[in-house]
Amino acid sequence: MVYFRLNIKFVIALIILLSSCANFSAYFNTFYNAKEQFNEAEIIRKKSENNKLSKTATDLYKSSIEKSISILSEYPDVSFRKDAYLVIIKSYFFIGEYKEANLAITSMQEEFNNEEILEIAYWSALIKWKEGRAQPAINALINLLEDDIDISLQSKIYLSIAEIYFEQNLNEKSMDYLELAAQKIKERSEKDQIYYRIAELSFRQEDYSRSLTAYKEVIKNTQIKSRQQLSNLKIVQIYRFQKKYDMASTSIKNMLLDDNYQSIYAALELELAKLYQIQNMYDEYISRLNSIIEDFPRTKESAESSFLLGETTLLKLRDFDNALKYYAMVRSESRVSLFIKSAQLRIKEINAYSKLKTEYALWINNSPVDSTSKSVKNSKKINTTPKMLYGIAELEALHFNNSDSAMIYLDKLINLENNKEMMAKALYMKSFILDKSQKYKESKILKNQLIANFPQSDYAFAVLSSDSTLTTSTKSSNDILVEAEQEWLANPALAIDKYKSIVLNDTISESGLRAAYFLAYNYDYNFVRPDSARKFYEWIIRHHGITDQAKSSKARLSFISGILSKDFDNKN
Repeated sequence: MVYFRLNIKFVIALIILLSSCANFSAYFNTFYNAKEQFNEAEIIRKKSENNKLSKTATDLYKSSIEKSISILSEYPDVSFRKDAYLVIIKSYFFIGEYKEANLAITSMQEEFNNEEILEIAYWSALIKWKEGRAQPAINALINLLEDDIDISLQSKIYLSIAEIYFEQNLNEKSMDYLELAAQKIKERSEKDQIYYRIAELSFRQEDYSRSLTAYKEVIKNTQIKSRQQLSNLKIVQIYRFQKKYDMASTSIKNMLLDDNYQSIYAALELELAKLYQIQNMYDEYISRLNSIIEDFPRTKESAESSFLLGETTLLKLRDFDNALKYYAMVRSESRVSLFIKSAQLRIKEINAYSKLKTEYALWINNSPVDSTSKSVKNSKKINTTPKMLYGIAELEALHFNNSDSAMIYLDKLINLENNKEMMAKALYMKSFILDKSQKYKESKILKNQLIANFPQSDYAFAVLSSDSTLTTSTKSSNDILVEAEQEWLANPALAIDKYKSIVLNDTISESGLRAAYFLAYNYDYNFVRPDSARKFYEWIIRHHGITDQAKSSKARLSFISGILSKDFDNKN
């Protein structure tokens, strides 16, 4: 009988134990799954660009929240409840549901009787940041640093402060905290990541001293071969920017002798070529660029070398035909080259220049007297000659770095008769070139002439804005345009009069073009007065024929003419 009672007690105890184990096992499996899904989501988030969440990561975070909530509601007495709360808080944070994250924080604080939990304070601060309260978030994080916290949390706090400052465009402060984080972190791969970010950001901001130090730390800590090579290449570039040419050259030559840097040999050769250019060693520069094209064909470096050869051939040698060949090579060397657009633009400029020079030669040959004389008259070409001369001058001065040649063509333009349309532009450009040459007295004479003869023009407005010693009592077209834009909502009739006054008195400026297009558009679409719209569309085409507004005006004018023609036919 006693034996039987003992067996009963044993069985009851065993049942309780097994039941407890079953509950623990269910809890443990649920929490394990929640943690696993959270960790999977973290891996995906950290690999994504700009921490932008994919649907997969979002779903994993949501699932980890559901499982953690299940644990908190079904197993009130088990351990790891703090961990479950933290999974919920972090997951809500990363999916951007900050209100729910705050509610979870409040529940956690109530359950643990407001005891000091540093992780809660940390995530509360981050939520403040995401809710738009950046400074309170920074203050809270800095206060946390005053507590006795472990190195891991310290580094997380530094990284978070850095991220907040970076978002506020306070890049200097951001990098200060990134450096503090890197100093605290022991894991080499993490140090590598942080220092690489510091190096890249500071390089873009031209803080080369800080960038150099950071790239050296990357080389010391990285286990990624390509990153080590890139960092060494960036260090060479920094030496070049800092005018430490000997150090740059020595570093390049040492790497060119090391097989470990074979994958960046082309980039190193290009850096060496740029050093030769800076030091005016043009024979070595040209030779090195040609060898890159020959030794490393179909690469980004050979494409850039082709572009640089084009630049030298165009600007230094003024060999337009060979320059065209080099620019055309850029795309064939690399279809992903950053220099393709620049090369295509150069090709357009050279072709435009060649066309204008052909027109110029014809004009000279057809002119009855010396082309610089005020008596030059070419009745058939009189309207296009000023634009032709200005076009050549603009290309020479602003695109081909040849101010002396530009001045010759500008003088020919200024001495022409019937050149009112281009006169203001010519005076403005010549004064600009004289300022660059520090010939300020001659420049000022032209500026005063510009203000006197074209007081409303944008060019007069530009010189008045740049030189406080110049004055005029006449309002510029730009000033009147601003007044008209401000008046439009309150008094449209008065605004229309102002727009019309600009068009009447200023046929050469951008402000005049904007005013005319505004009038044409409103008469066309809002007031439905096609005759008035046509008048201003025709004005745009006549005075600003090569602009985008002129293209739109031509299309619209064709449509309006068709409508008016139909109306006329119907009436008759």
